[in-house]
Amino acid sequence: DVALDALWRHHADALPGLIFYLAGADPHEGDRLGRLKLTTGGLAERDRRVLAAARERRIPVALSMAGGYGRVVDDTVQVHLGTIRAALDSWRQWNNAVP
Repeated sequence: DVALDALWRHHADALPGLIFYLAGADPHEGDRLGRLKLTTGGLAERDRRVLAAARERRIPVALSMAGGYGRVVDDTVQVHLGTIRAALDSWRQWNNAVP
């Protein structure tokens, strides 16, 4: 929350017209190369917060999957699938909010 709040304060006078969100799976705890060791739930929360912040400000998001070098490939797939589901949910909320 602190990082996102600082980002929005920095851009308060001129919000971006588009957000490029590189949603990597390499921060996952099962990743061989990443070092953040976030849980699947933690990455889902990351996605939710980023997408909600963009949606609340009506800023479109270009989403790209990235990274993911898990010891168990299915874990990496689940992280990416979670990101896609979060994006779909955010898109549906965006469309429901349009007058």
